[in-house]
Amino acid sequence: MRKVGLLFLVALVVPACSEALPLQVKGVDWHRYVVERPGRGELRATQFRSDVCVAYDLRPDYSMLTEASLIRFLQDQRLDVQVQHQAVEAQNPDLNYLFVTIPGVAQPLSLRVATLPNADEAGRALSEAIDKRGRGSWGIHRSNLAVLGPAGSTEDDISVAAASKLACWGTFTMDDGGEAIVIPGGYSEP
Repeated sequence: MRKVGLLFLVALVVPACSEALPLQVKGVDWHRYVVERPGRGELRATQFRSDVCVAYDLRPDYSMLTEASLIRFLQDQRLDVQVQHQAVEAQNPDLNYLFVTIPGVAQPLSLRVATLPNADEAGRALSEAIDKRGRGSWGIHRSNLAVLGPAGSTEDDISVAAASKLACWGTFTMDDGGEAIVIPGGYSEP
């Protein structure tokens, strides 16, 4: 009897350790953050409402950034942020993981932050990472930083990006079933 209980516990724990849990948002209605434009398909018809980022400077940022600028932004939103530095290979960008506690989100939001040489490489790296992860993947990029978030439903991804104001800090990009697209209405870089 004891072996069966132990095996059952191992069967539950091992899958949880091997892959991240999907993004789960409770009690946040994503419709309050978006408007839908007619005739363009589900996700392509969506944009953030103008009031989501009303108090934020949405002009493109060309300065060299570190994860500290994103941490300051999140802390200014009164969100709890924990940082974990990750050792990486020389040819890969510096990676840091931020764990952000957001009201309405079941567990801390895990953000993978990559520091790259410039904005073009940050945008490209984010697009490639989203493509690799597939449907439900999302992230933001600003200047030379690319930030990959945990996969969730379209509704949960948009809710988190708007409620945390991440969509006001960086260009919000999602997977639309095989293609990375930018959701307009928040911060954007050309």
